[in-house]
Amino acid sequence: MASFAGAFPELAFDLASELRATGRVDLARELEACTVRGVTYDPESDAGMVALEPERHLNAVERNVIGQKLGQVIAFAGATYASMQLDNFGRVVALELLAPPKELRWKLLRLTGGGRPKRP
Repeated sequence: MASFAGAFPELAFDLASELRATGRVDLARELEACTVRGVTYDPESDAGMVALEPERHLNAVERNVIGQKLGQVIAFAGATYASMQLDNFGRVVALELLAPPKELRWKLLRLTGGGRPKRP
């Protein structure tokens, strides 16, 4: 599995910079440290998703008793096409990309083989 910063260096830099500028240094570090679990992109809706594996794994109680759920969605002012999803434990778990810029769209298409889910 590739690191998010390695697979999407420009996007990782832009999003982490905005997080740092807004005082969310913890999330910037976590985003850069995540590994990519999978990438999907639908050319018809021009929407993509980058599923991320956080550096911190859940323990048995968190995983089996509490359970993982969507906790918060953070929108970006600079990269208005991107939103970051956190789980109920505050870990970065995904990036949603709606109408991304052309360069990013082409990268998503390459990584997904034209719209099919694929691991980088």
